[in-house]
Amino acid sequence: MSMLRRRLSFLSTVALAAGALSSASSASAAVEPPVVVNAGYASQSGQVSRASCPEGTQLVGGGYRVFPVKNGLGEVVDFIATNAPSTTVPNTWEVRELFGRAGAFAICSTSSAEAPVVVASAWVGKDATAKATCPEGTQLTGGGYDSRPAVNGMNNNMDEIIINAPAGETPNTWMARMDKGEARAIAMCAK
Repeated sequence: MSMLRRRLSFLSTVALAAGALSSASSASAAVEPPVVVNAGYASQSGQVSRASCPEGTQLVGGGYRVFPVKNGLGEVVDFIATNAPSTTVPNTWEVRELFGRAGAFAICSTSSAEAPVVVASAWVGKDATAKATCPEGTQLTGGGYDSRPAVNGMNNNMDEIIINAPAGETPNTWMARMDKGEARAIAMCAK
């Protein structure tokens, strides 16, 4: 093969590789990372903290930072009583510490999809599992819980969420269950 052909072959290979990299870069650039919203300051003791997605974004999940109450021995006697999409404020994640302060975080997608539908179950007590099922035409994308935990005579938490997960045996459903107190499941459903 002549030197000219090898150079042309090399240059066309470089051009193809550059085009492939450019296409790959364009494809990866098209996928924007989610927007993370921090509620800012922590709530007052025992109050709800909310992080809302900005206009043009949709809630896809959330989380929290808590400042729990401790007893005189330094042991945590608090509990994350709420960690779920809001049932009252659209496109918002809520967190509540039973006695202490909490700060909510929301994960917001920049896709053009509609904000999720949020469905809450009825409150259930000990030995029962709360289930929130997404309505027809929607798909379960996540969920959480709200709870009323059992406390002792000194007002210390004595309870725990023992289930907070999708229900494997019931399609399109989120479930929650307390060990001793009451809970309700909250499902986040995409259209």
